[in-house]
Amino acid sequence: MKEKERLIAIGLVVLMLIVWLGFVFHHSPRFAGSLWGGVLGVTGALLMLVPLAYLFVKRIKRLKEAVKNWVSMRTLLAWHIYAGILGPILVLIHTGHKFDSLLGIALTTMTLIVVLSGFVGRYLMSQFSQEIREKKALLQQLSSTYEAARIELAANPVQAAVVRPYAGFFSRLAGGLFVEGNPTPTASVATSPGTLLRLAEAIADVEYAIRTHESFKRWFGKWLKLHIVISFVLYGLMALHVWAAIYFGLRWFEPTAPIARAQTLETATGIRLSTAGNGAPSRVDPNESDQLDALSRFSDAFGQMFRQHWRAPVTIRGTRTTVFDYSGIAKEVSDPSSNFSAALQALSNIQPPLLHGDDTEKAFWINAYNFGAMKLAAEHYPVPSIIDPKISADDPWGVNAVQIGSNGYTLQQIENAILLKKFDDPRIAFAISCAAVSCPDRSDSIFSGEQIDSQLDALCRGLFANPTKGLKIDRDRKIVTTSWILKADQRLFGGNDQGVLEFVGRYTTADIRSWINANANELTVEYFEHDWGLNDIAAADSGT
Repeated sequence: MKEKERLIAIGLVVLMLIVWLGFVFHHSPRFAGSLWGGVLGVTGALLMLVPLAYLFVKRIKRLKEAVKNWVSMRTLLAWHIYAGILGPILVLIHTGHKFDSLLGIALTTMTLIVVLSGFVGRYLMSQFSQEIREKKALLQQLSSTYEAARIELAANPVQAAVVRPYAGFFSRLAGGLFVEGNPTPTASVATSPGTLLRLAEAIADVEYAIRTHESFKRWFGKWLKLHIVISFVLYGLMALHVWAAIYFGLRWFEPTAPIARAQTLETATGIRLSTAGNGAPSRVDPNESDQLDALSRFSDAFGQMFRQHWRAPVTIRGTRTTVFDYSGIAKEVSDPSSNFSAALQALSNIQPPLLHGDDTEKAFWINAYNFGAMKLAAEHYPVPSIIDPKISADDPWGVNAVQIGSNGYTLQQIENAILLKKFDDPRIAFAISCAAVSCPDRSDSIFSGEQIDSQLDALCRGLFANPTKGLKIDRDRKIVTTSWILKADQRLFGGNDQGVLEFVGRYTTADIRSWINANANELTVEYFEHDWGLNDIAAADSGT
């Protein structure tokens, strides 16, 4: 590799590491699924396939002979290096610094390892080869000088007698201390005993350096083989990632016109309609017709169950909170004619790939999460908390909470892989309920696509109006105490206290907002202790 090429490659590798480290300052869950995110991802993936050309051409003799008529191996190697670094850079930008899924983390990790291992192996291998060539040339020069001096010394018995006692390994090391390097009156510089000993030492040092470099070169030859192996692991993960993207839908190709428009036209015409990609109405296929029906049945059943068992705010362990009658919900679990059972049945008929990425889908997934959390508590009732070992020994968010279509979904999957990734709305962190006392207070209605923005805003304002779990201001000590949720999901609010204060100020009173803005640089942000106890009417403090 020429020096200019090496400097360019080093610059690109440094840029790749900077892009990767950007997750410390930036997080965009929806960018990967956007149009430009998709373009960057596809372009990066195609560039990452280019290095395969050099890999196969170099190792297939007939292919190599044919290709060499059109392009040199050196040019192919340059393409291999540049495409192998530029591709990962584009892919890292494509991620939007969202590394939440195991596949995404593994793919990102393997990408960095492949690039760094290939670059370091290539750079060190060339350095070792160059060092070996230079040292062999030096060894040849030293050996020629030494041989000439030895012949001359053999003709001078007096000088030979001085050198002879230092012929051994250890004695030669000591010879430099006792034998002068300057020539005697009867000897030339070359035949000076000290000079001859130093020539022998220099030859030994160079020979040792050559053996060391050759040993490192052999080891790094094995490292490059490992680089090839992990490269194919990377390609396997990349293929799995591409398959998942196609299977779960390329969102930038999905229609986004509201389902409500189609429903309005249905009422006027009596014909089942949907909205085509250009906004024009078109007849709905049977799958989408069933989908609309299942969504409606789930909303109706869960909405009725929610309202029936919702209770006005009470106090639990000093925290003011809305609650539910979980004993009543638990009775519905075993009743096939209950709203609970009807909601379960409707969910099994919903096909997530047919959802449109609009407010209707956003409301659906929030409701599905909240239904799943209530379902976990009701099915194991009585439990004091969703984190009770009866529900899960270690992670209630990691167990299958609800079946939608033919697949089971965990609460963590709905939150991170769907809601936050697809909609990038920090208010979602408050809308999804952990069925706990410290969760935001709920109105007696579930979320709907038509009203979700106003519902989310009202939810945040209600939380920060609650001084027992949402927001408490100590103006004298300049301390702002707010919900633990903002600490747990701080990355959604800028990743720092300043971002938390800005979000809180957006949903509190004008007076508090003005005070926060005026004292922002002096404020200390603290967080309420999160009460994981079940928001159950049965847990209410006496007298409330």
